[in-house]
Amino acid sequence: MAFLLIPVALGIPFVVVVLVVFAIRRRGDAASTGGGTSSVRRFFQYLLLFGLTIVAAVGIAELLARAFGADIGNGDALALSLSFALVGAPLAGLIAWWTHRTIRRDPREATTGAYALYLTLAALTSLVVAMVSFQDLTATALRGDFDRLALADLIVWGALWLLHWSLAHRLGEYSNRPHLLIGSLVGLVTVAVGLGLLITTSLEILLLQGSGSLSLGTDRLLTNHGATFATGALAWARYWLGGAARLPRSTPWLVVVLPIGVGGGLLTGLVAASVLLWQVLVWVVGDPFAASAQQHFTDSPRAFAFMIVGLLIWWYHGAVLAETRSERTEVRRVYEYLVSAIALLASAAGVGMVIVAVIEAFTPGLDLGVSVTNTLLGAVTLLVVNVPLWLLFWGRIQRVRAADTVSETSSPTRRIYLVLLFGVVGVAAVVALIVAVVVLLEDVFAGTASGETVRSMRYALGVLATAAAVSAYHWAVYREDRTVTLPERPAGPASVILVGAADPGFAASLARTTGARVELLPRVDHAVPVWSEAELLATLRDHPGEDLLIIAGDSPEIIILDRRRGAL
Repeated sequence: MAFLLIPVALGIPFVVVVLVVFAIRRRGDAASTGGGTSSVRRFFQYLLLFGLTIVAAVGIAELLARAFGADIGNGDALALSLSFALVGAPLAGLIAWWTHRTIRRDPREATTGAYALYLTLAALTSLVVAMVSFQDLTATALRGDFDRLALADLIVWGALWLLHWSLAHRLGEYSNRPHLLIGSLVGLVTVAVGLGLLITTSLEILLLQGSGSLSLGTDRLLTNHGATFATGALAWARYWLGGAARLPRSTPWLVVVLPIGVGGGLLTGLVAASVLLWQVLVWVVGDPFAASAQQHFTDSPRAFAFMIVGLLIWWYHGAVLAETRSERTEVRRVYEYLVSAIALLASAAGVGMVIVAVIEAFTPGLDLGVSVTNTLLGAVTLLVVNVPLWLLFWGRIQRVRAADTVSETSSPTRRIYLVLLFGVVGVAAVVALIVAVVVLLEDVFAGTASGETVRSMRYALGVLATAAAVSAYHWAVYREDRTVTLPERPAGPASVILVGAADPGFAASLARTTGARVELLPRVDHAVPVWSEAELLATLRDHPGEDLLIIAGDSPEIIILDRRRGAL
């Protein structure tokens, strides 16, 4: 009797959703195209579709794995898989059918943010699960084994990813951009970690374990890392090389390439190189961590591997920007100032460690963990690795400033760099000062102030001294920039709303040139001509201080607005 109740229990949610769907349809088409309820309807519609799609995929994948002969339990596990498949799949299909009919009836539904967000989340979720399944399947195959559960997951989640990839591709370049960029980052991180661990394991086998040979089929770690690298490479190639690399150089694209690609790769390479050099110096002239070289250099293969990976990522993303760096653009400035800032802060850390080592050498106290010699060698390592890089890029920046003083000094990138640098250094100095005063007053009140007090303050004193030096130099740079007479910016409108071709670079350039707040709304109803900056600038001079709406066309239409009265 209980078995007969199962179809009834599973059918109740199905009937409820069917009734809700047809009740909504009977209320008219207004809810799908506009009105205050449309946003609420879309939220629950796509949230329910996303959840049911995931539930259905989990259930179907487990049932398929059982069909392949995978041993994943019986009883409760089988009941759960059947429930997910029998409930999730029909309900997800019903809501998907409803969504498809809504889009056919009103194509504007496919341009909503809720629909784009659903496709992005569903595609990325299925991508990650498919990547994990492919990694497991490849790793076991390299060892001569076969993972039935991974194969089932790959088939189901791979098909789900392919479906949502094709749907997201139809969104257009602008709406599909977050999907492509985030997918590129997932692939980049995976391929970087996989390559780093693959090189690490290979070096450990060849150099530390003394086996002298590599075989993907015999070492479990080697097969796992090789499969991770292959999985990340496929995902990165599909998302980045096959899509995101060709996107317009908009702010999100530059965020991926500059702070993450250039900055993250360089920081990874510099940290790994510093660790590797420090371990070598400690072994040669310092206090080694162990008596044997094999034990002392245990972490060196990992440091060497991620130094290579980090520098490769930095080099590649710098090469991607090469076409943009043909002229002295803001993108090129951001690249050079970013690298300079990373090298400067690392060099400053080296100077601070020198001060710490000097204080440790001349004050009483115990060395806990790292000896004075090793601390000094760490400082030398940071300086040797980072100072040449800072001199290279900062020297290049200053030479450009000397050749074209007005352009470089008026650059927003340079001004932001100096302000952010003062802010970061100022916060670090305040925190260090508070720490130093607390340590000093504690010992004064306890009557134990001595040379050990200075030793306890050594890190705070190192940060203070370094912050003072960095601030003093860049304050001189800032004062020198202030002496440059900049040309007056031509009078322009207070704000501009552009309706036309999707060109974020043009909007940013227009904002820099006129000082106006510029907003770009891409027009997708029909083809529109590209923006002409020279023509538009000549027109904007006739509207100083005004709020404008500009609609692209053969002859741009300019509408004067009044934001203060809430006209827009």
